[in-house]
Amino acid sequence: MIVAYKKFISTIQFVLLLSFSPLYTQNIPFTPPVYNYTTNNYRAGNQNWSVAQDKQGVVYFGNNNGLLSFDGTNWFLHSLPNNLSVKSIFIDSVKSPERIYVGSFEEFGYFEKDETETLIYHSLKEKVKDYNFHNDEIWSIHLLDNSVYFQSFSKIFVYNGNDIEVLDPYPAVLYFFPIDNITYAQLINSGLAVFNGNNFQEIIDRNRLNNDDVVFIHQIDDELLLITSKSGLFRYSVEKDLLYPWKIDIEEEIKEAVINRAIVVDSTQFILGTINKGIYSFNNKGEVLWNINRNNGLYNNTVLALFNDRNNNIWVGLDNGVSNIRINSPFAIYEPKEPQIGLVEDILFHDNVIYLATNQGVYLYSPENLSFTSLPEFDFQTWFIKHFNNQIFIGHNFGTSILENNKAIPVIGANTGGTDIIEATIHGENVLLQSSYTSLYLYKKNDTGLWTFSHRIDGFSDLIKNIEVDHTGNIWAEHMYKGIYRIKLNRDLKSIGEIENILSFDTMVSYSSPQLNLMKLRGRIVFTDGNSFYTYDDIIQKIIRFDLLNENLAGLADTYSIIEVTNELLWFIRKNEFTLVRYKNGKYEIYDRLNYNMLNNPPNEGRSSVFVTENGVSYFNLNGGIGKYTLRPQKIEMDSTSSLHFSSIRLFSRGNEEDKYLNPHVKGNIDYKFNNIDFSFSYPEFSKANIKIKTFLEGYDNRWIDTDANHFVSYNNLSAGDYILYGRVYDSSNRILSSVKYSFEVKNPWYITWYALLFYIIFILSILAIISKNHVQSIIRKKSEMFAEQENKRLIQIEQQDKQIIKLRAEKLEADLTYKGKELASATMLNINHNEFLKKLKSQIQQFTLEGKINRLESKKLQSMIGENISYEEEWKVFQENFDLIHENFFRNLKERYPTLTPGDLKLCALLRLNYSTKEITRLLNISMRGVESARYRLRKKLSLDESANLVEFLINFR
Repeated sequence: MIVAYKKFISTIQFVLLLSFSPLYTQNIPFTPPVYNYTTNNYRAGNQNWSVAQDKQGVVYFGNNNGLLSFDGTNWFLHSLPNNLSVKSIFIDSVKSPERIYVGSFEEFGYFEKDETETLIYHSLKEKVKDYNFHNDEIWSIHLLDNSVYFQSFSKIFVYNGNDIEVLDPYPAVLYFFPIDNITYAQLINSGLAVFNGNNFQEIIDRNRLNNDDVVFIHQIDDELLLITSKSGLFRYSVEKDLLYPWKIDIEEEIKEAVINRAIVVDSTQFILGTINKGIYSFNNKGEVLWNINRNNGLYNNTVLALFNDRNNNIWVGLDNGVSNIRINSPFAIYEPKEPQIGLVEDILFHDNVIYLATNQGVYLYSPENLSFTSLPEFDFQTWFIKHFNNQIFIGHNFGTSILENNKAIPVIGANTGGTDIIEATIHGENVLLQSSYTSLYLYKKNDTGLWTFSHRIDGFSDLIKNIEVDHTGNIWAEHMYKGIYRIKLNRDLKSIGEIENILSFDTMVSYSSPQLNLMKLRGRIVFTDGNSFYTYDDIIQKIIRFDLLNENLAGLADTYSIIEVTNELLWFIRKNEFTLVRYKNGKYEIYDRLNYNMLNNPPNEGRSSVFVTENGVSYFNLNGGIGKYTLRPQKIEMDSTSSLHFSSIRLFSRGNEEDKYLNPHVKGNIDYKFNNIDFSFSYPEFSKANIKIKTFLEGYDNRWIDTDANHFVSYNNLSAGDYILYGRVYDSSNRILSSVKYSFEVKNPWYITWYALLFYIIFILSILAIISKNHVQSIIRKKSEMFAEQENKRLIQIEQQDKQIIKLRAEKLEADLTYKGKELASATMLNINHNEFLKKLKSQIQQFTLEGKINRLESKKLQSMIGENISYEEEWKVFQENFDLIHENFFRNLKERYPTLTPGDLKLCALLRLNYSTKEITRLLNISMRGVESARYRLRKKLSLDESANLVEFLINFR
């Protein structure tokens, strides 16, 4: 009860706080943030006729080129068979799988995701029997009594899940309006009717509606709110049949605008889409909330479709593009087209007047003109505008001025560019301390209580952009580029007593950091260097790490300014985000975020600030405008219904450039040739928050890796094995918003499968067997070859021995023959010589007998004895024949080749062939040695031998 009571009191206080919002803020035409998407973003047709959202949060658009889908990051176009526009969409999320019904020109059907999350179109046109389509364009689709109604401007096609029935109402239907269990219909050129599924019963005659068409119906208590195209709004009591106008603030304006579409949000806010003036919003009291058109947010003023998504934000299909209006955001924007106010540096609300200090001068808001006007004396860069005791100080390029009655009064002495000014207590004295391009200035109160310039502080000259003073009187000054100064003034506050220039907060870092920032948190001096938070410990007089902030807000260490909203809420201003932080129960936690991505004209990095009014409304410096953030009783979570899922899992084979897709809901079994895998993630989140999707592939990665800008990650050439891919969505503080995982297995390549291994074993065994066999055969062959070689050597040796024996025998035979030849020659020659001797002796005896020297009887006896010893055979002829037999026809061949040889020559040839010496020849031939030489000479001539030729060798080798 106590907790509930406290919550009740807190809510009452909050409502009361908001109720005291200054009047001067009520007239500023703030509008919710608008995100525009053009054909450059979604790459399809200009016109978008219808909008719907599926159960995963993806938004679909009926576009001129087909069905568009958008998940906050990626756009996809899904074409119809006729490649024409989609005019209507209805998503049936009750069925599984979910169906997206679409209508086109002479075509209608539905898209349905297959097991790989790919949208497949199924036409229903063929189910229409006995009907010829003729200019039938399906403009709306509704689910009535479990049947889907496809409505054109002439026919209605009713699909019950199997068959299609064609209804031909007259008058034909312009719009259907299902309200609870009743379906109303605006008939073409007729009135408003009730439809029971087959027939129409008119309940309001067209004349009662000023001959106009009803474009939207909403139930309010027991009455219907009817919104017409050109005649405004009506309330209608069905029970009483009472119709009367409902007057709202913009009644005449919306009549001229021509209302084309309308929706209601939370039964309290009505959104009107017009043909020529954009979008209007009003509450259930008829009070206008905002108007967004081409001048302040939309790319086009013609609204073709409106849709309220599950986070109560509005999607707008335009005649040229798509817009998303974040009506559920506590943030609103005002960016005047005229004048061009430039980059806002500071904001001041004072005496019911809003002042802006910008890089182009000072502007104040005029409620009468609903716009800003410039102050003529401030047409230059201004850095701050602040008030102290009803005095307004303005720091600018040329010094500092005090604004009185919208006139500039220069501060004499503060004549260099003023960058910051604060009220502080130093050495017990209350002062204003101002920084500038070159100096520090001090202001004190005069006798009348007004702040007046006192003096320039001696001993310091540097470019300071931001200053703070702690409770001990230390002045902390943030240089534009050179770190932080800690300054202690002397007691007279006129000069520097102590100064320290800090270039790095981390003692382990030797280099200076240009990213040192100075700010104040709940009365405590705080610093950041982009990596950590630090604070000043006045007891030990050192800068130390701020552990509480580092533990609670580790992702916000790039904060460069802190602005208090309430005792519990603070803005941490960063380079790309305004982060609202809550301090509760001794801890800091992130309460909300405003990322620069959600701004069409974000502030420059490091140049933004926030002004907080007394009622807790925050106003932001933007580029060309201002933003407003209104606190709400409860924190609004960022699209908490969104969840991370796989939009596709694609496999790719580089070998043949083949690809295919997997079912992300079951474990994947992937052939090795498809081991290149692309994962596409979808996280339908449309607030443009700075989210990141990271992945970790178990079994492959050693850290979490970021996907690319399209939430896509690719893994190539994965080895065989089991894997689990984890995906997570992180916000800018690294909080996990959603996660998903997918298990898959990359199969072994065919050459590592069991049958391949069996083949390898058999193959290896076969190879081993062949190698073994070859090895054995090789050994046998080598042994055989060795044996054969040895045998050949033996045979060769035997042959050589035989040849040697034959040679020796031949040589012996030849020697024998030679010897015998010599013996034969010697014997023959001796016989010849003997016979010749005997003949000569006989002849001599005969001569002696005739001479009477020997008596006849003795002579006859001697002759008889000699005659008995003389051989009458032809000794030489016999020698030649025997010699030819021994020496292969030596004489025959000589006589045939050299026919001029005489018997004496032949005898000499025989003796020379037998290698007789000259001496031996003289003896055998019984001639002198000279006679032998002469005979040799004559023989050389007859044989035609050169002088260099050896006669003996010639005759020995002659054949």
